[in-house]
Amino acid sequence: MAEREFEARLTPSNQAKTLATRLPRAEMLAVEEAAQAAGQTCSQWLREAAVAHLKRPVRSRKAMPDPTLLTELMGLRQLTVNLFAAVAGSSISPDQVRDIVRQADHVKEGKADEILRRLHDATEGK
Repeated sequence: MAEREFEARLTPSNQAKTLATRLPRAEMLAVEEAAQAAGQTCSQWLREAAVAHLKRPVRSRKAMPDPTLLTELMGLRQLTVNLFAAVAGSSISPDQVRDIVRQADHVKEGKADEILRRLHDATEGK
């Protein structure tokens, strides 16, 4: 869809429709606080949030990983952990190996997102 068509569909008009939703109390309070902080009514804030969500890049929507690629990555991970434990021998305990794996698990998604963002930015600049 062309950008103008998308913008035209998002512009309020005389034929605007109302969308109602129910929110748990905690979520409603969060919306009210966010709207107040932005100097808007809840309706204005929610509309802007919805429009911003619709305009977000497709890449921010999570896709399912390729099963073959995931299988290979998990195989490489297991191989790396086993080699690391074998090379370190008795100088490192199984608990230390588990801690190293936990640390890698903790940072992997952030690092992957950072690399993907840099690759995306590099291709956008061309």
